[in-house]
Amino acid sequence: MPIVILIVLVGATFLNLELSERYGFEEGFITRYAAAKNWMKTGVSPYSEESHALALELAGDENALAGNLDQGRFLDPVTYVLFYIPLSFLPYSIAKAIWMTIIEVAIVLSAWLAMKIVALKLSIPETILISIGLLFFYPNLKMILSASVLPLYFFFIIWAIWLAMNKQGRMAGVLFFLAFAMVPISLFIAIFFMIWLGARRDNSLTTIFFVGIGFLILIGLILFPNWLAEWFTAYVLVYPKFTWLDSPIMRISEWFPGAMRQLAIGLNIATVVYLFVEWYGLPSGEQRGLQWKLSLTLVLLYFLNPLKPVSYQILLFIPLFAIYKYLNEKWRVGGRIVTWLSFLSIGIIYWIKGTAQETFVSGGADLIILLLPMISFLGLQYFRWWALKSSSALIESTNGGYYG
Repeated sequence: MPIVILIVLVGATFLNLELSERYGFEEGFITRYAAAKNWMKTGVSPYSEESHALALELAGDENALAGNLDQGRFLDPVTYVLFYIPLSFLPYSIAKAIWMTIIEVAIVLSAWLAMKIVALKLSIPETILISIGLLFFYPNLKMILSASVLPLYFFFIIWAIWLAMNKQGRMAGVLFFLAFAMVPISLFIAIFFMIWLGARRDNSLTTIFFVGIGFLILIGLILFPNWLAEWFTAYVLVYPKFTWLDSPIMRISEWFPGAMRQLAIGLNIATVVYLFVEWYGLPSGEQRGLQWKLSLTLVLLYFLNPLKPVSYQILLFIPLFAIYKYLNEKWRVGGRIVTWLSFLSIGIIYWIKGTAQETFVSGGADLIILLLPMISFLGLQYFRWWALKSSSALIESTNGGYYG
């Protein structure tokens, strides 16, 4: 089996090498590669103009990265440049192909763990088919082709969730603090589990999370004493007016231009209040209740998230799989049919709309941004009583653990 996996990974890397030459758009890896390579060769700061110039040179066109969120500039906390050093010793095309393989593995494992988190009972062929099939879900495929760095950190978050639900707070804390700077909403997911584990007299996640963040900042200051000022300068150069703000709630508010600002503020406040109301009772939550509250939390955080909302839909497969679990519990045959029909329908709709949207990863049509979260939110509300109160559901759900 290990040999088969190795052959598959090598084959995927060669395929990615061909795909990267055919589809030349970029979404983030190129800036990290350039920053790491320049630092190792010349010792210059990852935020320097030299690193920016190298990213543009590798892209082959000074306008090639203009539509990207970072516009070819390294905008991560400086410690994260260390993650890309091993690949910086390779030619860019090979390094990019390897990175694409890494994020493909991350997406497959994220799907597999998401099913385990909600204890979705599927056959082995169905599990494999869904996990691999999500590589072709248009937001995921676009991130693969553009060599986005985000899928790896989404995998860290989903892995951390699985560990925390199984009361492994220390390792979960490590993964949460590694993901925090790249996926800021992970802070709220970490707090969610800090509360739940803290009620069980386990504060290891809290300790590791905050110590880890301090450690990353300290290492950054040792390597580059002025990195905070340089990072802020680079950020202002790219976003002088905070134009990166583009949350799903803002998209909804734009439907009503006359009251857009007031509606956006009101919806954000209402969503935050609703989130904290649903967290009431979290310390005593067990199994099904925890799974449902986690799923709802991920949906609400998606609506609040101001950064690349489409890319974050990987996290929404946890609530979607939770809905599929409830469907299969309540209606065995019919639920299985509805599960597969809805899964295929969502994929087809995203593919049709996505292929018509050139700047899909950076922006996206409102339908693409809002369809999956709205389905997840409404589905969770529909199955709320079944998930939290129904005695029949407890009988149907024979799984005694958190992860299936």
